[in-house]
Amino acid sequence: MKKKHSLNNIIDSLIDDDGIKTEVTLTVTDTTLFKIIAALLASGVCVMLVNHLLKNQFPNSQLHRISNEVSLIQKQLEK
Repeated sequence: MKKKHSLNNIIDSLIDDDGIKTEVTLTVTDTTLFKIIAALLASGVCVMLVNHLLKNQFPNSQLHRISNEVSLIQKQLEK
């Protein structure tokens, strides 16, 4: 059966009478590891999605001006 850890138990296990314990052991189960990996993948996908949406919704005005200037130069050169 799984033990529930309260905040007081966690703090008591980290702090001793002498002060903060320097050796802390963390056990990671398969389900916890899976949750960590899934959260990292989901956050990466969210960052990429936000980047893509911002890039397409708010285009770079300088890039647009440069492409207009290049097209004007090409028209001048064709004459």
